[in-house]
Amino acid sequence: MCFNASLVQTAEIMAMEFNAYIDDSLIKPVYFSSAFTLPRWPVLKDVNPRRFVPMQWGLIPSWTENNESAREIRFKTFNARIETIHEKASFRNPSDNNRCAVPIDGWYEWKEVSGKKYPYYIYREDRKPFLLAGLWDQWIDPVSRQVYETFSVLTTAAHGLCARIHNTKERMPFILSPDLRKIWLDKDLKYSQVKDEMRPQWEDLTAHPVSNLLTSKNRDNNVPEVRKEVPGPIEQMEFF
Repeated sequence: MCFNASLVQTAEIMAMEFNAYIDDSLIKPVYFSSAFTLPRWPVLKDVNPRRFVPMQWGLIPSWTENNESAREIRFKTFNARIETIHEKASFRNPSDNNRCAVPIDGWYEWKEVSGKKYPYYIYREDRKPFLLAGLWDQWIDPVSRQVYETFSVLTTAAHGLCARIHNTKERMPFILSPDLRKIWLDKDLKYSQVKDEMRPQWEDLTAHPVSNLLTSKNRDNNVPEVRKEVPGPIEQMEFF
């Protein structure tokens, strides 16, 4: 799954890496952020794939009837399993018409060893940011008329290193290669036309164990120390 991510990049690096404009106001160091806090995040939409726009994590389908339903459903749509996005009511229309790409430079997962869970930080070997496949939607509150644009991150079966870390549910976020990004954000293509091309990128990932600071309720966990490597379980030497 992918509920916890980081994005510590300058606007200049983001623009250069993804060949897309991003306003400085959309960038601030995020060492750790949980989807459960409904964070505001820069996202590339299929309608304008060369400009980052702000969205909130937790997709609210356009057909949601009221504010109460919106609050409830968005906590169930942080992730969307790619195997079933065209079957689920929340994701069926976005999979055809509202696709997006979500930038991160790492995410956090837990590895279970002898019944105990250890947090790991997973990132690219070169430390560069990368894009996750996502879906977005627009919902208008029928009372306030406020417009909400929200997104969900796609997940897929874990591969390689990710499968060895997330060794219970064995899921990982769907990482887009540069070529697949162009296809995924092509507004003229329906999901049936792109699904056979959907193969996640995962070969250039690495990881290290981190402390339980990221789950602390008494300390600020959006700090550089949250990504610092610490000693992990005894079997970590065999892990790599």
